[in-house]
Amino acid sequence: MMTLGTTGAFGFEDFHPPEVLGLYARAGCRIVQVYRNRLRNISARDVRALMPDEPLTIDSIHGVFGDDIDPSSEDESHRRRSVDLYRAEAEFCRELGGDLVVVHPSPARAPVGSLETKYVQLRRSFDEFQRMGDEFRVRFAFENMPPYHPIGNDPVRLAREVAGAAMPRVVFLIDTGHAHMTGRAGEAVRAAGSTIAYTHVHDNDGAVDSHRLPYRGTLPWDDLGDALREVRYKGVFLLEVFESAADLRKLLNDEWSGRMAKVLQPG
Repeated sequence: MMTLGTTGAFGFEDFHPPEVLGLYARAGCRIVQVYRNRLRNISARDVRALMPDEPLTIDSIHGVFGDDIDPSSEDESHRRRSVDLYRAEAEFCRELGGDLVVVHPSPARAPVGSLETKYVQLRRSFDEFQRMGDEFRVRFAFENMPPYHPIGNDPVRLAREVAGAAMPRVVFLIDTGHAHMTGRAGEAVRAAGSTIAYTHVHDNDGAVDSHRLPYRGTLPWDDLGDALREVRYKGVFLLEVFESAADLRKLLNDEWSGRMAKVLQPG
């Protein structure tokens, strides 16, 4: 059976980790992926101090991202600088006790001279992430992106690139909300198959990357659950959701938990 987890956002005014993570824990989450405000100096000690009393394990972090970070950049110096930033991310992840760092393969609306050249550059980055992963004993999970990202908007292509690299420290993460924006999420899961090493789970209307709780958008959750069972995924089902604490108190009810249990149930 998949393990329910959630994103923990640290260093954001509208997200109080003890309160919000406590609500998710009481709804059945057992895993936390740390996402911190890049503009603030958030330490591992700060994160641990803000964890709720409920039993939650930090297993991963969402690595830094932004317009200035592009591991598939056609500018070689930019690409190398982007990869180098993840050394600190790997160290931070290990300090928290995690072993997986999420990476965006390209920023939104990154300039493109040649799409295939960008994929060549991404493969070069895979080599460097593999070496860094061996050094720090972490995996780097490359995530499929919304349609306005030149690399990553095709989840099947990204999954195949990761699989073709055949590097144990470079893995594929399926983001359900992003896949919903670029096609059918269930079909993306079936095509990626055993390449899927981790998930980001959220809902939207198919057009805006709103990161809503499952069943608050138009993603077909029954089909997604069927697809995950068909590919025998048994890893973390991580809610990357940004709803207010006030809304979560109403939304994380018995009805929602029952519907989610059907998605999570083993095949």
